[in-house]
Amino acid sequence: MPAEQNNINNQEGPDLEVLSKEVDKFLKERENHIRDAIIGSRAIEELEDFTLDVGLKKTYLCTKNDEESYPILAKVIELFIKVYGSTVTMYPKGDKVCLELITPKRE
Repeated sequence: MPAEQNNINNQEGPDLEVLSKEVDKFLKERENHIRDAIIGSRAIEELEDFTLDVGLKKTYLCTKNDEESYPILAKVIELFIKVYGSTVTMYPKGDKVCLELITPKRE
């Protein structure tokens, strides 16, 4: 009986592995969209060391907190606000400086 019950539960519930892969694929596409269209691959490539974390509602771009990063981050902010009219929050995080961007919806 437990084997039958296990089969029933597997058929009723979503396949979490497939769902996880679909979410990862969606976020990767979103990251590519953010990287190319919003931040501009040229500007972001000028940063020596950065992390880009794209979520469903917000995107975080973090890089080392030094004078060389600020002009590049200013370009990113200018482009983002120009294209999307959104608010950007800049804040320190340890030895890094981060931008919090509201992730735009893809149409």
